[in-house]
Amino acid sequence: MDDRQCPCGSGKDLTDCCGPVLKDSASARTPEELMRARYTAHVLKEYDFLVESMHPGHRAGVGAKETEAWSGKVQWSGLEVFSATPGATDDEGEVSFAAHFNVNGEDREFREDARFTRTDGRWYYVDGKVRGHETYRRESPRVGRNEPCPCGSGKKYKKCCGA
Repeated sequence: MDDRQCPCGSGKDLTDCCGPVLKDSASARTPEELMRARYTAHVLKEYDFLVESMHPGHRAGVGAKETEAWSGKVQWSGLEVFSATPGATDDEGEVSFAAHFNVNGEDREFREDARFTRTDGRWYYVDGKVRGHETYRRESPRVGRNEPCPCGSGKKYKKCCGA
């Protein structure tokens, strides 16, 4: 690690911020510290850390090579932390954040409400709810092309309102 500014946006030097956590993920005192270190790991291409800091019960199908296949193709450009709970004394927490990046020349944002848990005194990333990608759910069943039009015209949907 060096004396450059930490990529997590804290304004601190890497050696005084995420650097120690990247060397020993058990040293993260709060979910926010671990989440910031995970972002920094993406920036610095420390993919083994990303796997190691994930809760062992949630690692199935996740490895350093799989993480690199996606993360290695983007340019990370910033992190915003909107909220973080709890303090250093609870065993579960959540961090709401947005990670900014550029892929194929296009600026993008990844928003997540990430869940963390502390097991045997060590914080782990569990999972998260991605924001902005909620599934659209219809209130009524979808009308098929060859079904009668719901407007009551007596025509097939494809020849009436579906045209």
